[in-house]
Amino acid sequence: METIRVGVIGAGGIAQRSHIPAYLNTPGVELVAIADINEKKLTYVADRFGIPRKYTDYHELLQQTDIDAVSVCTPNYLHVQVSIDALKAGKHVLCEKPVAVKGADAQAAIAAAKASGKIFMGALCQRFSASSQLLKGQIEDGKFGEIYYAKGGYIRRRGIPGLGGWFTTKAKSGGGSMLDIGVHALDRMYWLMGAPEPVAVSGTIFQAFKDDAVDGGWPPMDTRVGDVYPGINDVEDLASGYVKFANGATLLIEAGWASNSEPAAYTQIFGTKAGAIDDARGLKIFGEDSGTLLDIEPKIDTRINVFEAEIAHFTDCIRTGKQPLTVPQEIINVAKIIEAIYKSSENGGRQVLIADL
Repeated sequence: METIRVGVIGAGGIAQRSHIPAYLNTPGVELVAIADINEKKLTYVADRFGIPRKYTDYHELLQQTDIDAVSVCTPNYLHVQVSIDALKAGKHVLCEKPVAVKGADAQAAIAAAKASGKIFMGALCQRFSASSQLLKGQIEDGKFGEIYYAKGGYIRRRGIPGLGGWFTTKAKSGGGSMLDIGVHALDRMYWLMGAPEPVAVSGTIFQAFKDDAVDGGWPPMDTRVGDVYPGINDVEDLASGYVKFANGATLLIEAGWASNSEPAAYTQIFGTKAGAIDDARGLKIFGEDSGTLLDIEPKIDTRINVFEAEIAHFTDCIRTGKQPLTVPQEIINVAKIIEAIYKSSENGGRQVLIADL
């Protein structure tokens, strides 16, 4: 097996907790370089994980001809530009979510990938969970019939990430809970529904905890070496959106960092032959056979690490040239849906047409 040499751009929590360990545990991969503008953190991470080369300027990392691929783990506002620079440098790219804050930016990244001929994959790891893979297989086999409605989300009680840092600074994050955790729930539902064409979106965002915000502990404190927190908090802590598709299906999404509510992480799918809910209790499928209603609880392998599965898929795509699970138009459409949720909220919740973005 030919060794794939990888660099990581951005040394924050998602790099330290997910990308770096996954690369180190993937056969046929060598993690050779890391870049971050925070020199103190850069040295700490390189030493901690035994990464031989470190750069405070990611352009220098991209100039290294022996590096085949990179993970982009920077703050959101840098995702697209760093990805485009990497693609132009001849590197395959795994870009953390959200790939882009706006649909047009996602299109620019996809265009750069097409021009480069390199693999460009969005890091939407929930597609790789055992329950997601099982549901997708059954849906594609026709066991659910037509999927006409889905709802889901992530609701935290007190879980604002990196309070006062880039997560809560709109100029660097692009938004709050919807862009951070809502993108996972949205992408998973959208993918399970078969990625229909989005037509119209309405949405609302709230910042109910601006004066009572509490840091939720992500990124983990030990990953924040050398970080500076200016204290800005100008993004939403709760958001919801309603999406209409060209095939008549609809989707409801909610995402909250902070709320006076029971925490929840759920996906619910409604089909003409069967439906399903996946939440903290596990996966349950609701079907019917010969007039008898059936509730099925599949035995899911909870040992699967979605980040390792994601990295294994990325490196397999590099070796084989196959299309990643996150196909270009789906990345663009997810970005447009979230962009439309924010735009709708700015206009009092009025419907936004995707064609107008």
